[in-house]
Amino acid sequence: MDAQEKIKDYLRERKLKATPIRVELLKLLKERASAVPYSDIQDNLKNFDRVTLYRTINALIDSGIVHKASTSGDETYYALCTPECSQDCHNHEHIHFKCTRCNEVSCIHARQSIEITIPEHQIDEISVEVSGLCKACLEHLND
Repeated sequence: MDAQEKIKDYLRERKLKATPIRVELLKLLKERASAVPYSDIQDNLKNFDRVTLYRTINALIDSGIVHKASTSGDETYYALCTPECSQDCHNHEHIHFKCTRCNEVSCIHARQSIEITIPEHQIDEISVEVSGLCKACLEHLND
């Protein structure tokens, strides 16, 4: 079974139609090692209009398939969720790291669990964003 068929099956498992734009978007996100900025998504999915793309991203977020990894300046970055995420809860115990040199945004799993409680509140999701230099940029500086 090829990657495109796997994506279609995954969408159907999540009770979503495997529309061409959903398949193409998930294929793009899966191919990247890091989160993808919205502008790159637009550039790569030129056959679809802006409104359709926006609605598709939101549908995938609502279904627990995609999450916003970072919103920095005018750019929003998106990444695939883990299989543990659902439409009821995005289960992310990771940090979004943005390199200040190459602007890559990565989802990095924390060594320690991130636990925060607020009296008289229910927390559904915690999002932590950290910036600095990624491993590749640090190595490049030390050369």
